[in-house]
Amino acid sequence: MEIAGEGRGTGGLYERTFQTIDHPVFVIADDGRIVVANRATGELLGQDAAGLAGRRCHEVFHGRTDFIDECPFRRACRSGRRERTVVHLGPRWFVAAIEPLETGGAVHTLLEITRLRETEAMLTGFLTDAVLRLARPTGVIAETLSSLADDLESGRLTPEEVALALRCEAAGARGLTATINALKNSVAGEMHELPEDYRRFLLQ
Repeated sequence: MEIAGEGRGTGGLYERTFQTIDHPVFVIADDGRIVVANRATGELLGQDAAGLAGRRCHEVFHGRTDFIDECPFRRACRSGRRERTVVHLGPRWFVAAIEPLETGGAVHTLLEITRLRETEAMLTGFLTDAVLRLARPTGVIAETLSSLADDLESGRLTPEEVALALRCEAAGARGLTATINALKNSVAGEMHELPEDYRRFLLQ
């Protein structure tokens, strides 16, 4: 397959631009073999990018002899349009996107979203706990208040101690709300750093 700008005066400019992209970008042929890869692709794999040429994408990235089930390249070959999916490579997560080329093959890009996935997992776990806390039966709250009242009447707690306990309950509720808002803002900040088309994809 022909690479635009190859053998022309602008070829060097295209090559330098290609190599300065800070996330993995590579061109693959119709059979899934890598034609050319940028420096970031080699860094991700811990290999020389030039040595990736001629090797199959699924062998290099997934250690498989065939395409993975969710492979966006195979979908793009069938649909003739841009396709994306979320994949994990070791402990890291990426949005893998395929842009078919009119001359055959496609451009394959990887955008890392590991921090976003970690924040998402943390937020999910926290919100699960928050829902359980906020969904306490009214009877449990009534028992807490009744117990404080009994302790106050019996002298086991002073008015100051009861007031402190009530303030702690209120602070817990306010802290819960503040933490939820902070986590929401954190996720929003992570999402803001992503290109618009990736944000739409992740929010689908």
